[in-house]
Amino acid sequence: MLILTIVTVLTACNGDQEESNDNNGSENNEEQKTISIGLDPYDYATVPAYLTKEILEQEGYEVNIEEGQVGILYEALANKEIEAFIDIWSPNLQSSYLEEYKGEFEVAGTLYSDMPIGVAVPTYMDHVNSIEDLIEYKDEFNEEVYAIDPGSGMAQTTEEMVEAYDMQDFEIKNSSTAAMLAQAESVMENEGGIVFNAWRPHPMFVRLDIKFLDDPENVWKLDDVQIGVTPDLKEQSPTAYTLFSNMKLTLDGVEEWIMALDEGKAPEELAKEWVEDNPDKVDEWLEK
Repeated sequence: MLILTIVTVLTACNGDQEESNDNNGSENNEEQKTISIGLDPYDYATVPAYLTKEILEQEGYEVNIEEGQVGILYEALANKEIEAFIDIWSPNLQSSYLEEYKGEFEVAGTLYSDMPIGVAVPTYMDHVNSIEDLIEYKDEFNEEVYAIDPGSGMAQTTEEMVEAYDMQDFEIKNSSTAAMLAQAESVMENEGGIVFNAWRPHPMFVRLDIKFLDDPENVWKLDDVQIGVTPDLKEQSPTAYTLFSNMKLTLDGVEEWIMALDEGKAPEELAKEWVEDNPDKVDEWLEK
């Protein structure tokens, strides 16, 4: 009877242990549904950030958007302080960051390819069509070229452009995007000369009568805009990883979004409207 009792107790204990192990395994396999997304200070980047937030919250996620400069967000992604950064320009514009943090994150998907980027001038400057022309007509530009934030890949490429085209007489005037475009509008009111960073998606090509300059030295190489994620995101949060892998955007659609932001709409409101209007696209991105 004593032996039978001991066997019974051991069997029960083993069963409890197996059940506990099964439960632990189940818990370990549960999807992590808290995620932080890095957002840099560019209007176009609000589109994938807030669309992702809206879609994943409808899938039961808790989503936080962490704002910061590009370099800070690369570091945060490498340190797993955020799970995703939705504005990686590869392989050229952000090459210094890509090299510095190589192997510390992975690319989940590409939002759009071959992004138009470079420097622009007003279209009324018929005689200026190439970056090379800036040197000949440098007095019309007050020997200045306007660029965005100093830590951005675009500002770094502007420095490379000045060197590649022997534009040492030009001073690079760095500022926020808003300040740069305000300066462009002010100069263009009097049909003056100004050259500045330009890219799409951005409504500057809707609001301003401007043109890209040809780049014979190919300083402004075309890039893809990608979503970087932590290496373990696919396993921990497969729904989020699937969304990041499949999301695709159009330049026209993003520019319409930015115009609506300027008219006073909130990004959360725009994201909600888009998701409601495009359920089939959302299902496609989630592979439902």
